[in-house]
Amino acid sequence: MQPTKVLNEELKRIVAELNEEASKLKVNDETDYRIVALRGLSSYTSILFNRLIANQNAPIEHLALSARNLFECYLLIAYIIDDPARAKEFISQKAFDEKEINEGFLSLPTTNTADASKKMLQDRIDNVNELMKNHGLKPSKHWTVRDLAVKTGNKEEFDGFFKLYSKYVHPSSWMVNSHEEEYDNPVFKNIFFSQGQIFTRQIVKLIYKFQGK
Repeated sequence: MQPTKVLNEELKRIVAELNEEASKLKVNDETDYRIVALRGLSSYTSILFNRLIANQNAPIEHLALSARNLFECYLLIAYIIDDPARAKEFISQKAFDEKEINEGFLSLPTTNTADASKKMLQDRIDNVNELMKNHGLKPSKHWTVRDLAVKTGNKEEFDGFFKLYSKYVHPSSWMVNSHEEEYDNPVFKNIFFSQGQIFTRQIVKLIYKFQGK
């Protein structure tokens, strides 16, 4: 397996290169949604990978969540690289997500929420709607991990990995009714850590291939 340090350096190099490409587009007033999407996903991959390697002794739930999200980043990158049109849809999901977040806050019990705060949230919802209209972005919900796995040819990986992952990100019977040494042990921790490395390496390969390297 590629050494962790080398993999981390390659990932940082990719992030820097995509940042530079996106900056050039901005200067020339151009838009390449695929570059923008890949820059964001690569940056977030770098954050997740650094968390993974810096917290190997953290509770196993932390490792499981990082590995799971690295898998989703891999699927998103594979899906977006395959069809540039998907990048614009992915970018538009940010607006949909922000709308849902603000609408969610507004729907919470408002006993202690000041009218000024509620107005600020509603104004932001209206502003997001206007921005989407001006930029020709259509509201789009996030893609499910299962659908991404199927569409990118990773269904088998999804079925195997998620059977393991799913037990660690909510209070499953396995977590609640087991002794700590049963569910949080070195063998299982190493599996999540290894999987996180594998998905990160696959992300690096995908983007290098996209860049023609």
